[in-house]
Amino acid sequence: MSRKLPVFVYGTLRNGLHNYENILKDQTATENNATSVGSLYAVDHESFPCLVREGRTIIQGEVMYIKEDRYDDILKKLDYLEGYDESNIQESDYVREVTTVTDDKGQDVEVYIYYWNQPRGLGEYITSGCWKTYLKEKRKIPDS
Repeated sequence: MSRKLPVFVYGTLRNGLHNYENILKDQTATENNATSVGSLYAVDHESFPCLVREGRTIIQGEVMYIKEDRYDDILKKLDYLEGYDESNIQESDYVREVTTVTDDKGQDVEVYIYYWNQPRGLGEYITSGCWKTYLKEKRKIPDS
């Protein structure tokens, strides 16, 4: 099985959004704001974001420290949601990789991150690097 690293989330899995509510709510021991670097795009008519490695935009997200006793089950659910299949990476929508992000205390944290793995589907570039900001601008979620 994979190493039990925290997961950096930058889209629909962020706290307060629908996939967080469906998968991660009450399943984490700790959640910290953090940033990564890359390029963020809206895919499939603004339904979800994808992150690509290339780029220098600061990507806003959260590090999710999944509860130890729930880790394997939750990681499987995340892999399924992201269309990631370890045995068929070429056909996976996203690929789960180890990277380092910076948390809100300025500390580097080794995490899993899901990068877009398909040549298709890059939609609108999200200049803010923040999915929540993008949704607010599109009036898909209320200001908080």
